[in-house]
Amino acid sequence: MNKQDEPTEDQTCYFIMETETDEQGNYIPCIAKEGETGFYRTDWQWGKDLELARECADDMNEKMGVTKTQAMIIQLRSMRVR
Repeated sequence: MNKQDEPTEDQTCYFIMETETDEQGNYIPCIAKEGETGFYRTDWQWGKDLELARECADDMNEKMGVTKTQAMIIQLRSMRVR
């Protein structure tokens, strides 16, 4: 991993989990924060198409200056036990 790929302490990222949907099957975006275990579920719906929902997450992350690599690192670190 390059040093530039290392997330900063204050970065957050959006991501889509296949299991996080509403009653109608719409994907609900989740937010992970660097340095925190777990994630936050939003009250938004990004449609029923998984790939489009993931593209929305990538777009949101890009607008916040978070690369795909940084988002993946933040998401994976949010799953570890502390």
